[in-house]
Amino acid sequence: MQALIIEIKTQSSTFRNPDFQNFHKSYQLPPPTTLVGLAGAALGLSPMKSQEFFEAENWEIGVYGESKGKGKDLWKFTKNVGKRQENVNQRGAVDILTKEILFYNTFIVVFACDCVDKIEELKVAFEYPKYALTLGNSDSIAKVLNVEISNSFTTSINVKNCLLDGEIITEVIDNMDNGLEFSIYNTSEPIAFDLPIRFKYESDYGIRRIVKRKKISFIGKEMKLNIEKKGVLYNNIFIPLFNY
Repeated sequence: MQALIIEIKTQSSTFRNPDFQNFHKSYQLPPPTTLVGLAGAALGLSPMKSQEFFEAENWEIGVYGESKGKGKDLWKFTKNVGKRQENVNQRGAVDILTKEILFYNTFIVVFACDCVDKIEELKVAFEYPKYALTLGNSDSIAKVLNVEISNSFTTSINVKNCLLDGEIITEVIDNMDNGLEFSIYNTSEPIAFDLPIRFKYESDYGIRRIVKRKKISFIGKEMKLNIEKKGVLYNNIFIPLFNY
């Protein structure tokens, strides 16, 4: 197995949590479908073809990310429902929502696969992308700083600023009797989410519906686990991998 590592910077990014409506809260890291879409844009593929590219092989994906800060931005938009316009005020049919924005971000994205040809194809795509690369909204332009192929697979019990497969808090508690020390943090917000990873598309760019979800944990501050996680080492940063 080989891993393609892509280091990316963005000035701003937002990854909407769909559980929030008028307030578009952002995940702290790009979810799996966003990473697949990023690769698809580099390859010049439609959303449906991007998914098919990753379904054709057994891929493992990982991401590490850091942000300098975050803020909230007001967005005004026209809201139409069929021929009926809602929320009409003196200035027209408008509505306002708040978006959470992450600023000055660095992401390290990993795509790992047994197929060397696919890894090489993806490497060339990120070096010479077919479409402009974004992470989040269409105006969240992504600058690729480095692209390289690595075989530096390793394991670690220390994780931070990354995605982990499953509900990690429950997994750590279930392994408390293995005698290993651990250090995890509490938060008032959930860190594990049931995220969509597969869609059924009516056409390349048509309507889609969710057909498969996966439990993913978003890790911020450093945790010491009592179980080892497989991943890749890049510039002394450990990036865990999970099956797509």
